[in-house]
Amino acid sequence: MAPADPEFSEGFDQEDPMSACAKIRFAATVRLGPKRHLRLLALSVAGALAACASPDAGQGRVDWLEQDAHRIVVKDEGFAQAAPLRVGYTDAWQTEEYALFEAGGRRLELVFAEARKTFTVALEYNKPIATMVPTWNANASQELAWGPVERYDWRPGVWFYRTYRAGELGRPCAGLQVEWDVIGADPANRPRRVLFGYACAAAGETLGDDEVRALIRNITVRWRDGQMRWRFGGRRGSSGAMATAAARGEDADGQSGHPGFPFTFARYYRESGGGRKP
Repeated sequence: MAPADPEFSEGFDQEDPMSACAKIRFAATVRLGPKRHLRLLALSVAGALAACASPDAGQGRVDWLEQDAHRIVVKDEGFAQAAPLRVGYTDAWQTEEYALFEAGGRRLELVFAEARKTFTVALEYNKPIATMVPTWNANASQELAWGPVERYDWRPGVWFYRTYRAGELGRPCAGLQVEWDVIGADPANRPRRVLFGYACAAAGETLGDDEVRALIRNITVRWRDGQMRWRFGGRRGSSGAMATAAARGEDADGQSGHPGFPFTFARYYRESGGGRKP
C-alpha cells in the first residue's frame, strides 16, 4: 500500500488504495502543509482520527535497501571488509533500517529509526541497554555478564554503552544506543531519531572503553538531502517477505537479526498528552 508521504512514494505501487485513516492524514498534510495540519486535525477531523488509534493493516513495507539508499554508515577499520546486510521499513509515520556487519569474526548489528516530520509523532523507545541487548537473537540464549553503563558525548547526541561478556566463552561485546532530535512540543520529550544495537569482538580481541568509543566515532547516520529518497531494491512481493525474514534472523539459525523488526516506535503526541499508536 502506498505511503501517505509523497516524498517517499517512489518505488511503491501507486495503484494501491490508501485506507480511510491514511487518506485523512494525507489530506491534512498535503492541503495545508506540515506547519498547519494540526489545526485541521483539531478542528475538522479529530473525530475521524479517534478511530485510527491503531496502525492501518498493510500501511508499511519491508524490503531490501538499494546500495546508496542506506542511512547507517560504519567506517571502523574492523568492519572494512564487511558486506552489510541492509533491510528497510517505511510507513506514513516512520522509517527504519536494520544493518548487519560481519568481518573477521566481529559482528555489529544496528537499527536506525526516524519519525516523520510530516505528522506529530515521536519515537517511543526508552529502553535500557540491559533490556535492549538480550532481545537480539544472538544474545537471547546467552548468559550476559555486564559492566557499568557509560556515557560518551559524540555526534549526533549523547551515546550510552555498556560492555558485557556473552556465553560460556565470555565473548567481549557492548550494547550501544543514542537518541537525538528530542521533540520540544512532545510533553514526554521523546526523540525523533534513535540508533541502537550491539557489537562483539572477534576471539582474542578486547572491547573495552577505548575500543567502544573508537567504534562510536566511526558510526554515523547520513542526513537526507533534497536529492535523496528512501528507496527499496527488488520488486514488491516475495522480496519483502525474504527481507523481513533476514532482518528477524529467521534464516540464520538464531545467530543474527531481531524478532521485533520492524519496531514501529512512532506515537502521536499533543501538548496535553500523547502516546497513541498511529
